[in-house]
Amino acid sequence: MPEQNNNITSQSAALAPETATDRPAAKWAATVNDALVLIPRHATARLIKEEAGVAPEMVLVRDYGSQNDLPLEDDTKVDLADGNVFYTVPRCDVKQPEGCPEKPKFAFIVDDRPEETLNPHQTGRTLRELFGYVPAVRLFRDYESPHDQPIGLDEVVLFVDGPVFYTRRGEKGLTIIVNKQDFGEADGVKLEMTGREIASLVSPDPNQTEVTQVKGKERIKVGLDEKIKIHNCEEFCVIRTNVKGGFEISRIERELGTLKENGGEVTFVATPVPCTIYHRLPTRAGYPHINETDVLVTVPAAYPGVMLDGAYLPVGSPLLGRVEGAPQGATIQALGRNWQLVSYHPHNGGGGPAWNKDRHGLHTYYTEVLSWIQRARQ
Repeated sequence: MPEQNNNITSQSAALAPETATDRPAAKWAATVNDALVLIPRHATARLIKEEAGVAPEMVLVRDYGSQNDLPLEDDTKVDLADGNVFYTVPRCDVKQPEGCPEKPKFAFIVDDRPEETLNPHQTGRTLRELFGYVPAVRLFRDYESPHDQPIGLDEVVLFVDGPVFYTRRGEKGLTIIVNKQDFGEADGVKLEMTGREIASLVSPDPNQTEVTQVKGKERIKVGLDEKIKIHNCEEFCVIRTNVKGGFEISRIERELGTLKENGGEVTFVATPVPCTIYHRLPTRAGYPHINETDVLVTVPAAYPGVMLDGAYLPVGSPLLGRVEGAPQGATIQALGRNWQLVSYHPHNGGGGPAWNKDRHGLHTYYTEVLSWIQRARQ
């Protein structure tokens, strides 16, 4: 088959902002066909293929998590900060993107293990959660220098500053035990702390906690605003005061906040049925029946231990019968509208990954329902 070079871009996307010049250079890596490849931040598509052991006749494609993935000519200059998730296809299978690419996929790497996400802005806490680590794990950004950077729980972690991290044990200096987990100076432990600061080591909402110091069988209450001297290896217990049956609203707020920070329109409705509504999801370019739609997803009482499943469209939507899954008889009412259930199960045989409560949530389900809408039949 003749080559179709007109289908392949030879210009890289706009470069992401550079990091500060006084920082040591961060280590970079990419994934190609789900395999980890160590590579400089700036490289050609040809070099990335060579380092990944890909045959020269294959075409490198940047993964945007949509139908508009971007094929790259061998001489294209690639900035990994624009997205470091790639795959390869035979040249005869290269397709011209339909419209502008959406957000690229980003692979953070911890201990040589990549995890993909559409969110380039993390915190030390969410990055640990993405990889299934407890908050006590010591996390470091890997630099091309002996002075690697420890990452605190509340520290902002930007992909553009480098995606490669590692964990280690080692000396922590001043250490305390909170809910049977070790925390050191890199996690925020210091010689004098308030109860709120101690609680924040294990709780995303320390204002809704009670803190006690454990001394043998004695329990000493520590007020949230009370300052106490910290001694090495002291033990504390933090209890949430807003324990309820079912999901934690703080987790839902955090996941929806991730979408909102990046321009997503989303609403959480607590009653009569807890649910999330993703607003103005676009159909694919040129789709004749409708340009965009809202999608409702109910939140199970045991979420995130129980996976998100199914999706609701507005009653009478032209997408009913055109998206994957059969319309069901069940309807609910939310935001003054009636919604009809569709038997769509992305995490249970519907094309998505198996549900992982430590990785998936309302922020990742957005990708599933967006893809679902984009694949609607004519």
